[in-house]
Amino acid sequence: MLRRRLLQRTFVLVLTGVVTGASGCASAHSALATNYPAALDGGAGSNGDGSPVAERLCDSCATLPVDAEIVRAVEKRVAELKARGGHCSSYAAVLESSLKGGQITIRPFMWRVGSQLASGEAKPNGEMILAREIDSLNVGLRTLDDLLRSMEHEAAHIAFRVNNSFIEDHADDYVRACRT
Repeated sequence: MLRRRLLQRTFVLVLTGVVTGASGCASAHSALATNYPAALDGGAGSNGDGSPVAERLCDSCATLPVDAEIVRAVEKRVAELKARGGHCSSYAAVLESSLKGGQITIRPFMWRVGSQLASGEAKPNGEMILAREIDSLNVGLRTLDDLLRSMEHEAAHIAFRVNNSFIEDHADDYVRACRT
């Protein structure tokens, strides 16, 4: 029984990476709900623990609250960036606006975009999606500073309109300059 559950979990983790990486979480829910037989997961369309297959396979789509510790860290970092002025102040304004506007979403884990792991994503309207941890197996942990660095990077994308993945280093350049 234990071996079967481990094989099921391994299959679920592999399948999650393939489906969510290729088509996003919303598509993963509908594809998994209709394309995978109940026999594969122990019957009755569940993971053997009563939860539906589609619900469990998109754990990386879940969100976490932006807790008080994160808010305090962001507010402190925004103050530091504003004090530096220049480019630092420019992306600090974006970061502050996104935080105050409730536009920062924290996912529990990094997610796949093609063959790459993503720890953050920004939209021109100020929305940011960031990963709190590296993965559900805790192969590596991200510190609060790692999370802040990702937020700064995404804020730089928005502030300086760095929207081409081929010039990704430009956003890093702004963050590096403001962290030294």
